[in-house]
Amino acid sequence: DHGYLPVHVAKNNIASKVIAMDVRKKPLEKAAENIKLYGVSQKVELRLSDGLYKLAENEADTITICGMVENGSSKISENTQLILSPQSEIREFRKYLSESGYETVKEYMISEDGQFYVIIDCRRNGYKNELICTGETEKEVYYRYGEELLKKKNKSLREYLLRELRISQGVRNKLENINNDKIAGRLKELDFDLECIKYALEFYK
Repeated sequence: DHGYLPVHVAKNNIASKVIAMDVRKKPLEKAAENIKLYGVSQKVELRLSDGLYKLAENEADTITICGMVENGSSKISENTQLILSPQSEIREFRKYLSESGYETVKEYMISEDGQFYVIIDCRRNGYKNELICTGETEKEVYYRYGEELLKKKNKSLREYLLRELRISQGVRNKLENINNDKIAGRLKELDFDLECIKYALEFYK
């Protein structure tokens, strides 16, 4: 929204040219101010664009996306490095990548000021990438929390899981003595959430 990533890439000579795009004018205006402030106007070009619509095919070697962008996805080739940071519905995002021909190369999770951020490095390979799992619970856990993050015992993910465990258990404790059909359904959801969280925490033992 404020052009900090393009500024960082340009200032540190990570790329010789950076294209920063947003669907809204206000964020681009703010980005323009910061790009000028940090003296990288010669390296950073701004474009008003819905998704990747204004990007030419093979114009970029690496594309970073914060959120999910489908407009212009035809511009992405198998040689394009994609750095993605989904802001919500991360389970559905991982499932979408797996079923839509994107292979995850690496996945990271970091935390700052109590907020958790997932970063996915992936490539388009055109194939449906099936998760290899021992059962449906394991598959669900991988979609929710990331197979690589769990197997590498990512510290930020452990923090996140412990927080989710406290929250889900606290909500369940408040609801368990209320007797109606809607609450019964919610308790069932919470029990499955807790099962997945505890399954994921087993990776850290």
